Amino acid sequence: MIGEIVGHSLEKTAVDALLYKNWFWWGLDLIADGLVLIFVAGTWYLLATLITGKKLFMQNIARAALLVELVVSWTVWSHHLLSDQSQPVILKIVSGELVTAFELITQGLAFFIVLATLWSARPLKMTAPLKFLLGGLLGFALAVPAGIMQADIGLNRILHNTQWIIGPHVHVAILVGLSMTLYSAIYFLFPILTNGAKLYSNKLTNFHFWTHLVGGIGMGAFMGMAGLKGMLRRTIYFDGEFNLYMILAALCGFLLLISFLAFFFNIAMSVGLKGVIGIFTKPTEKNKDLIPASE
Repeated sequence: MIGEIVGHSLEKTAVDALLYKNWFWWGLDLIADGLVLIFVAGTWYLLATLITGKKLFMQNIARAALLVELVVSWTVWSHHLLSDQSQPVILKIVSGELVTAFELITQGLAFFIVLATLWSARPLKMTAPLKFLLGGLLGFALAVPAGIMQADIGLNRILHNTQWIIGPHVHVAILVGLSMTLYSAIYFLFPILTNGAKLYSNKLTNFHFWTHLVGGIGMGAFMGMAGLKGMLRRTIYFDGEFNLYMILAALCGFLLLISFLAFFFNIAMSVGLKGVIGIFTKPTEKNKDLIPASE
């Protein structure tokens, strides 16, 4: 930008486009894949032990898997460049395909370890934290294989830059897998942080769960269908070719909005108006009973 202003473009003389793209995707995947593989798996492990009161199944293997996930998240960036003609083939095969395949293995291990931990503690009451934890597991069970499918040089030529990438992979991973995992943590921590306050409505909690689950998976599925039909990202279509898929995806997105509003209303009513205001004000004698005992 500065070069353009002073009359000398550095676009082709100072920046190698291929190097920049590799640098960019390497940095992004430290966050994106690292978030999915390490943060989410660690949260699953913690929630499984808190919900069941038991030690994590195969915890030594779980630790080793987290280390492998760390290495994988540093070395998978080239799967974003499988359709880039100038990307070296060795990087496409090693980083883009082979190393990326380990995401299915490491995430599958985390999935198995969490389910085995829950199974060992049966019978379990289907509480809100457990229900949303299972929803988060389901989200990644759908989204991770969708990503592995894209990490194939042949399939990537078809799926790259279509709504498939954003729908079944990204949206389902974030909106279902990650978000429902976080909701599980919130529902578990809520009575602890509020000195034992009970949720205002269990029906609203169930409504939140089902509308979020159906909305998130539905949105990803309809976007994926449009992608398989050829709908590109960042493209405006005026002929209405993909309107049906997009309308259905929008309705599912509306379900996500409704689910969040139900969640927000439920939490607000659980602590009451004074409790909500107390979150943003300095503790006083009147509202100190709404503040966790640790404070």
